Amino acid sequence: MPARPPIHMGNYDPANHRDPSKMTISKKDEVKAEMSTTSFEVTLQILHADEVMKIPAMVCNTVYDIKLLLADRLGIDSSQLTFVVKQGPFWRENLDPEEIRRKVFVKGIKSFKRSRMTYPHPIVIIGAGHIGLRQAMIFQKEKEDNFVIFDKKSKVGGISWWDQANTTSKLQTETGVYHLAWDETFPIPTGFSYPWPSRNELLDMFDKTADECGVKPHCRMSTEVKDMTIQGQKVDATYELTIQALAGEKAGPEKFMASAVMFYPGNLSLPRRETYKGEEEFGGVIAYGMFDEFGYKEATGKDVAIIGHGAFAVENVRTCCEYDSKQIYLVCRRKNIACPRFVSWLCNQSASPLSASLFLKAMKPMYDLVGFDVWSYYPVQSNAARTSTSITQKARFGIGDVYFLAISWGKLEVIEDPLGIKRLGHHCLYNGNGRKIEVQCILKLLGFVGNPENDRLMKCKELVGFWVNDDPKRYLVAEPISVMATNFGGTSFSPGAISWAEQGMYFLHYPKDFWDKILASGMIPRHAADSSDEHSIRPAYVVDARHGTQTGVFVSAVIPWLAVRGAVASRVKVERMWIMHPVDRFIEACREDWDHYCSKFRAEGRTGPEFPYTAEEAHKYVDLYRGENKVALQGRGGQVLLDYYEGLVSGLIPTEDQNKTWDAAAMSPVL
Repeated sequence: MPARPPIHMGNYDPANHRDPSKMTISKKDEVKAEMSTTSFEVTLQILHADEVMKIPAMVCNTVYDIKLLLADRLGIDSSQLTFVVKQGPFWRENLDPEEIRRKVFVKGIKSFKRSRMTYPHPIVIIGAGHIGLRQAMIFQKEKEDNFVIFDKKSKVGGISWWDQANTTSKLQTETGVYHLAWDETFPIPTGFSYPWPSRNELLDMFDKTADECGVKPHCRMSTEVKDMTIQGQKVDATYELTIQALAGEKAGPEKFMASAVMFYPGNLSLPRRETYKGEEEFGGVIAYGMFDEFGYKEATGKDVAIIGHGAFAVENVRTCCEYDSKQIYLVCRRKNIACPRFVSWLCNQSASPLSASLFLKAMKPMYDLVGFDVWSYYPVQSNAARTSTSITQKARFGIGDVYFLAISWGKLEVIEDPLGIKRLGHHCLYNGNGRKIEVQCILKLLGFVGNPENDRLMKCKELVGFWVNDDPKRYLVAEPISVMATNFGGTSFSPGAISWAEQGMYFLHYPKDFWDKILASGMIPRHAADSSDEHSIRPAYVVDARHGTQTGVFVSAVIPWLAVRGAVASRVKVERMWIMHPVDRFIEACREDWDHYCSKFRAEGRTGPEFPYTAEEAHKYVDLYRGENKVALQGRGGQVLLDYYEGLVSGLIPTEDQNKTWDAAAMSPVL
């Protein structure tokens, strides 16, 4: 048998089988780029159809890269897609590792428009308040007509304005950021000459807008949803609702099948209640200052104690001033931050969020007027230089100038006592520190708590973002409680309302994205009911500001369409505020309102200071914000918004060209 040949026979040389040039270790700065980053545009066309889509790409992008991008936009698996090109008389498939051509034909899909989920039953919206009506208008805008709205009230508007507000209540923020027609497709509202309309004016606005937009035919008013039964599994689940007509001929319960349920219960709906020792001895009026429980004419000429220091307590100071109360005492365990109107305006006109440091600095003229140092308040955490600040407050900001005016003119005294109220006597109350306060009326404004009945109705054990029990077809949103922020993008409701409505609609249309991108990430916040405090049970649907912010930021980060809608909303906000409430005119309106109450107080023999903000001082704070805004937007894809904002502030964009709709279609990605 012949001997085995040496292993190096032939072309293989064991002494030189490795290329020394490939064995050397290269330093990082010596590595040369091997992939071209030259950009160009890829034209995709459906095979045997005329539909075309163009996508920006780089020379180094492969077919697989573009398939992944297209599949993500269409919500399908990339394996369904085949790219082909024409080579002479033949068709050739582009393989995944190959560089993408400038024009390719796509097989495996019929359209570049993403297919929506279709449902056999209507989508039910519970609540015809601000968000419920906004949801209906978003559906109509996106050609979704298979929905119905149920509400216990006989008219649209919601419980916040029908029940919790009183006949003298006014909007605390500005109409530029609080209007049902808050959308780029609507013209700028012209029906309000005053930045802070009354409750009745706002209810008229809701009714008129719902009528003009064709929402009312979808509404079943005076109808309560009593119960819900879930049929089937999550993917194919349907919901059998038990509804009860509260007026009309249909008095008995009936069943209604729904493919999805979106519940907007409104602001926290139950007042936090507390009974004080000696209430039976008081001999005057004791009431909760909401739900029209108290007739404010009873406060005329009398000394009034308002217990609490939240937004409703601050609003009740103004109401008592309207009804010419004699002396007002605001009794609280600790002071919350109250926000002057100008500072609210400064937040709401912003293109990028206002820093908490500037937010508090802009309050200085008003707080100096009353001798309070807002930087010492419990919610404020800041460094020594006051350049880095966060605010964590359990209650929302009470917004208004009358609170400060009443203190500075001696009409209102804020009594802070950590021990609270010890007991009541005849026409008086005693604080824990022993002080006696003589009053004839007591208004309790201790805040609101959530209603556990809402959790029961929606079968909610855990709120995942704003979705019930990981179900994209059960959506439950009430405005998050508290304040937790280092930056403030606004103090009003409409920007949030449109964002929540668009989020809810998106995942009904494309539930696969909810399961694959939201739940699979494990990054969405979760909240279960908390019954550890029997006097203040917190249902699962009642979430704090951190939960709400994390949900919004994360969802926008993973869903491009929602991110684009957020950019559109930023422009709408800037546009509405600067067109409807330019700074000089807004300051003048604040001064006129201030002078109105000064006249009332002078008639009572009181004296006090004038309005503390001048137009020059307001422009100073606007300029400070402009510096922050340039840093935030330059170089981060925000140059277009920055230029638009600067044009409005500088007067380079004429206001007469703004009272019209504008097209945001170019900003929207393919769905």
